[in-house]
Amino acid sequence: MDTGRPARWADQHLAARLALLLVLLGATVLLGWNLARGGDAPFYAAAARSMSESWPAMLSGAFDPGATVTLDKLAGFLVPQALSIRLLGDSTTAIALPELLEGLVTVWACSVVGLRWGGVGTGLVAALAAATTPVFVSMFAHPMEDGMVTAALAVALLCWQRAAITGRWWPLVAAGLAVGVGFQAKMLQAWFVLPALLLGTLLATARPGGRHWGVWWRLARTTVLGVVAGAASLVWVVGLARTPVGARPYVDGSTDDDPWAMVFGYNGLDRLHAGAWPGSVAVRPTTAASSAGDPGRITKLLEPHLGSQVSWMLPAAVFAVLVGVVVLCLGRRLAADALGGLFSTGAGTTAGTGTTAGTGTTTGAAAAPRTGAVTLVVVTVWLVTAAGVLSVTRIPHTAYLAAVGVQLAVLGAVGWRAAVALARSHVVWVRAVPVVLAVGQAWWWQYLAEGSQAPAVLTRPATTIATATVVAALVAVVLPPRSVVTRGADPFRASRAVVAVVTGLAVVAGPAAFSLQALDAARDGSGLDASVGRHRPDTPFAVSAPEWRGGEPTYYPTDVRRLVAEAERLDAHQAPGLPLFLTDTWRISSLVISATGLPVLTDGGFSGRVPVFTAQDVRERIAHGLHVLVIRAGSDRDDPVLRAALDGGCRMVVAHRSPTLRHHHTVLLGRRAGRVPPVAWSVWRCGLPGPSVGRVLVHPADGHGPVQVLVSPARGRHARRAVAAP
Repeated sequence: MDTGRPARWADQHLAARLALLLVLLGATVLLGWNLARGGDAPFYAAAARSMSESWPAMLSGAFDPGATVTLDKLAGFLVPQALSIRLLGDSTTAIALPELLEGLVTVWACSVVGLRWGGVGTGLVAALAAATTPVFVSMFAHPMEDGMVTAALAVALLCWQRAAITGRWWPLVAAGLAVGVGFQAKMLQAWFVLPALLLGTLLATARPGGRHWGVWWRLARTTVLGVVAGAASLVWVVGLARTPVGARPYVDGSTDDDPWAMVFGYNGLDRLHAGAWPGSVAVRPTTAASSAGDPGRITKLLEPHLGSQVSWMLPAAVFAVLVGVVVLCLGRRLAADALGGLFSTGAGTTAGTGTTAGTGTTTGAAAAPRTGAVTLVVVTVWLVTAAGVLSVTRIPHTAYLAAVGVQLAVLGAVGWRAAVALARSHVVWVRAVPVVLAVGQAWWWQYLAEGSQAPAVLTRPATTIATATVVAALVAVVLPPRSVVTRGADPFRASRAVVAVVTGLAVVAGPAAFSLQALDAARDGSGLDASVGRHRPDTPFAVSAPEWRGGEPTYYPTDVRRLVAEAERLDAHQAPGLPLFLTDTWRISSLVISATGLPVLTDGGFSGRVPVFTAQDVRERIAHGLHVLVIRAGSDRDDPVLRAALDGGCRMVVAHRSPTLRHHHTVLLGRRAGRVPPVAWSVWRCGLPGPSVGRVLVHPADGHGPVQVLVSPARGRHARRAVAAP
């Protein structure tokens, strides 16, 4: 019976395990340094609080505790955050802690993939590369949906690799399930890896017992992987679509309450071509803040503002691919002599005894043929697929770059492993090949550091290390290596280990130096844009005091507190169990839900154009006891909440101009002699007889006392004119 299994860290020497533990501890410190400062975007923070307050909201991925409307995307990424809030209480740390754990899972998965591919050194360099990738350092320290999909796809690659090495079925199924988990977090982005995994499954031939799969069996395995991944991805969408409309929340991102339009239209095809999927909300052009992701520039991933966040390992990754292609096409003897099983056999599988020279892993008769080459194909195809999509589409925020982070980390580690092996060759021209990588890496680091205005105090040591690596590579060309002893005593083993460790650290010195900016609270990015050092490049770098525990999850300004107090006063006599108020913008309700967890209804969805409620729906809720409406400034005349308020039986009682929502300062109330400022929202008391007229108390934002005004209907217009009361 075949007892072979892939290598694992538990089987390695104590020094190797301690080194991996040190990498994970360092990643924990870097990610957790500002954990209590890294809040989420208000919209998603409110959803996490809602899901923690209500099991129906969690199961349906709802924005509000009453589960009346979903998010504008699948809410799987918020499930760990909601459970964390439920267990630990509502705080910034509780919201961000799952992201930190997902980051550690990603680092560990990269290390195991590297271990099974090229040995202990490759695994450790892959772990270091993942732990120091700047976009990972920022993203995994803030609550963002990209963290969960990145961890899930790293695990999917790990499971697929095990299936390729052993030929067993369960790791293949696990890989498909992991892709499905990633889909729940970021939808179609999780499918970037599917073409690569399907191709790799078709090429991998290993079968338990040392035999090989035939073509038809490989087709069957490929089909199983695709079916499992598809079913796991679509299970939530299918379940929501088959639930009767009245028994589930309205689906945000769609104009006809269609989950498919939300997933594949609003969050899919419409990002490439507006109106491609009927029933999805039109995607508006991205704001100027994200103009760096202009789809017109297909080279944007190579430019410093984006490349500095993810592509430090690009030269090593390209080197790995080029060497692999050359070896597979022309140099099988080189693959056997210098590179071991890196691009040919499945180094890293244990089955009895045996050792692969220079890899630090045990192997035996059950080693899977072509596993190294197939893994190279899989990771390369995944990288090309993700980079290609990102290059031709708009990148709304930097965390999207995490889609290529795992591939660059693993390929970069393999590039290091190949360079070290080639530098030990007895052939002069082969020893000269790593010089190309050393020079290219040094130039690339300098290009990224200067283009992103990285602090010189951090990047200068990395540049020095890169220069020293170039010199060392040139020396290695001139001085022939000692004979490599593969069996028995090796007097030069210690010196070779030192060279491997030093060069491994040199490969990750650039991204590590850049990522240290995350220790500065002004440079660690945010929950809206995971970019290290990008927002404050002109400020001096300074290490902030660590803050890893507690923190207010969201900002709860005084004017919003006043709004809640006024709503509680107005609804004092309404029926129990009804929401506090109904509003037509999440920019108000999200602050209330995040801070209090109170039930608040919201119309319009994330875009403000989703017909969650009709005017008739609002009137019916008023008839059943809802007393308070909150309407944003500048609402359209067709806004259902405003139309319901104007149909009679409601009075505007309070209007407020909020400095918190400064970008919403369109005029709802008119002005007379400058006494009444434009307002951000108005509060309406409903359930009263007569038309919508009355005196209103307006709270200016300049700190002066409230002004009483008289509101009267404006024929043919949706707004009201306010005049100073006598």
